[in-house]
Amino acid sequence: MPFLKKRLSLQKRIVFVVTAVTVSMLSTMLIFDTISLNQSIREAYVSQISGMTIAINGRYEESRSVTDVQQIFDYIQYKNTRVLEMKLYDKQGIVLAASNRSEVGNHMPLSMVVVPKQDQTIVDRVPMAETDKPVVRLTAPLQEDGLVVGAVEVIFDSSEEAALLTKRTKLILIVGFSVAIVMSTLLWLILRRIVIRPLSRLREAALIVKQGGDLPTLQFKASPEIAEVSEAFNDMVKNLDERYQELQQVLKTLQVTQDHLVQSEKMGALGNLVAGVSHEINTPIGIGVTAISYLDQKTKEFKSLYETGKMKKSDLEQFLSITQETNAMVQANLERASSLVRSFKQISVDQSVEVKRTFHLKEYLEGIISSLKPTLKKTRLRVDVYCDNELMLYTYPGALSQIITNLVMNSLNHAYALEEEGSLTIRVEDHRDYIILSYTDDGKGMTQEVLDQIFDPFFTTSRGKGGTGLGMNIVYNLVTQSLNGTIDGSSTLGQGSLFTITIPKEEEAVQ
Repeated sequence: MPFLKKRLSLQKRIVFVVTAVTVSMLSTMLIFDTISLNQSIREAYVSQISGMTIAINGRYEESRSVTDVQQIFDYIQYKNTRVLEMKLYDKQGIVLAASNRSEVGNHMPLSMVVVPKQDQTIVDRVPMAETDKPVVRLTAPLQEDGLVVGAVEVIFDSSEEAALLTKRTKLILIVGFSVAIVMSTLLWLILRRIVIRPLSRLREAALIVKQGGDLPTLQFKASPEIAEVSEAFNDMVKNLDERYQELQQVLKTLQVTQDHLVQSEKMGALGNLVAGVSHEINTPIGIGVTAISYLDQKTKEFKSLYETGKMKKSDLEQFLSITQETNAMVQANLERASSLVRSFKQISVDQSVEVKRTFHLKEYLEGIISSLKPTLKKTRLRVDVYCDNELMLYTYPGALSQIITNLVMNSLNHAYALEEEGSLTIRVEDHRDYIILSYTDDGKGMTQEVLDQIFDPFFTTSRGKGGTGLGMNIVYNLVTQSLNGTIDGSSTLGQGSLFTITIPKEEEAVQ
């Protein structure tokens, strides 16, 4: 039985797909919500620094005093404790003012100098490695007479926003996964009730039908679709039962017809056997009649010599010699006729009555070929039998006779043209538990298409010439059913055909 990969059930696959879609949708919602929240926080930052920069820019343009700017820085940090650091620098990175007085006048690293364009505010996060809490850097342009001359930088504590974002994300994740679990559980239960259970009952019903059991009518109220499937299944089972009854009747008819056809084939073979018997026995009987007539004539001539007194010693010796030769000839031909009668009688009985018996296989095969001699004499074909003289077989000899006869007749009818020379060979190999009987001819052979159908009933390539297509089918049935053996065929166009028959050995039961 081939190995089948274990696959997920329909219920699990549907739940998995729905759960995956739900999680994907929730993830998408989380991403968009996070982006939206970040945007809102950014806008809040921009709004906060806008007010600061307006005040700083106004004081710087009015007084050009760093001290005033420092005071504004102090005031902003005093009013908003989340402002950690403030810095004012020009385009060259020189710090003009700073909440940390020690940085005033220092040159900032060029990588840290960022001068936004007019009406632009840059918001970026400071890496956590540089601080011990989440902070953002807000950078706005420093303007003088409507021109950007530097930048105002504010370091802002974003712990509240980060906490809000984290809390919001956790809430969405918890709610999302809770919804996914609840939906998956509900979907699992619903599918189990309206789909899986009805399908399981349908499967159990199919198994019952497969095993030939009686199936009760299936009724489901789960859904209209399942109800329609159950009704269709009930109709199918009903139709299957009707078809089964019809097929049973057809099978019985075919079996009876096959038995009749096999019997007809047997009777036809038996008729051919009787015709062969009469033809074969006619030769030795005719020779015997001729010899007896010749002897009767010589006896009358000898009697005439004796009655006239003209008989000589040489006449007596000649008459005795003729009598001895004629007796020997008559006896030999009568023995030949008797042997033929015995052989044909046994074969005819075997073909008429299916009885197992033990027999010499080679002798029986030669007897079968002898019964086919009247037909073979009309051809230029030779039949050779190779078999151990001592090989005994316990089986149905009638089945074997019909098998060999049909094989030979199949070769005569299909493998050779009229007046074509050929050789038919029967070879038997003896094994411990079985024998292999090989039948070959060197005729025209068959195509693979014909060989694939050779044992099919009613298949023939000479239907227009009176072929019925039953000969090789009967051979197959006799080998596989009567003899409990196997038969295989092989053929090559132009090189002949080979049929290999394997017959198991059996021991005759002790009476």
